[in-house]
Amino acid sequence: MAYRTVSAHGMNNSRRPGFSWQKEDLLKHAAAARALVSWHNLVSHIPYGSDFGLDASLEQPVTLEEFLRSCKRRRIDEGAQCSSGKGAVRGSIASYFFVAVDDEAQPEIARVFAEVLGLVVGGPLTFPCFHSSCPFRTTTLQFAVGDAGSGSPMHFHQDAVNLLLLGKKRWWLRPPSMSAMSRLHPLDAVNCSVEEVEQCYSGACVLEQEAGDVVYIPDMWGHAVLNLENHTVCAATEFA
Repeated sequence: MAYRTVSAHGMNNSRRPGFSWQKEDLLKHAAAARALVSWHNLVSHIPYGSDFGLDASLEQPVTLEEFLRSCKRRRIDEGAQCSSGKGAVRGSIASYFFVAVDDEAQPEIARVFAEVLGLVVGGPLTFPCFHSSCPFRTTTLQFAVGDAGSGSPMHFHQDAVNLLLLGKKRWWLRPPSMSAMSRLHPLDAVNCSVEEVEQCYSGACVLEQEAGDVVYIPDMWGHAVLNLENHTVCAATEFA
């Protein structure tokens, strides 16, 4: 059987009326959630960087509240640079708050996922585009938020779906025969050799995901992601 990536547009992304996924709601319900985040410019700001061989000492445990307030300060600083005539750095890589979600490690986000999206680890796949009788069960849940310029390098894993709650993303997708595990952040690609870029991005299917869209990534398909808007928020799950 041949599997293809699928993008479903304009799905309802919340079961709790009034939950917006904006900073205020996240700070109210999940401020203490923690993730390892790199604040340094010495390495690419990629999720689970130490798993890709990057220096683990450059990753620091950061609460969601600290991260969101830092993003706000960064935007204010860049705005001040522009207004002063100095000019903010364009295309700079932003940090990414990206974390696996379960009741033990991330109880606050796990509670939000359960109440707002109906998603729990080991539970049914309740994403909007799946029928209520869908036989699949979630194996991993993930939550991510980041500003424009944050993202993930090319990687692959089992079947997954990604629901964009706020913002906009660009995806690069490659079939299993062309999949790769890479440290090459999408924004780094412009400064790398042709060989490095072709290894990860040549021949990729490129698509843009908007709030409410669900993207299905089949088993072992390579994919890289770049957030295109500030405060881009997503929920993702791998399933079997």
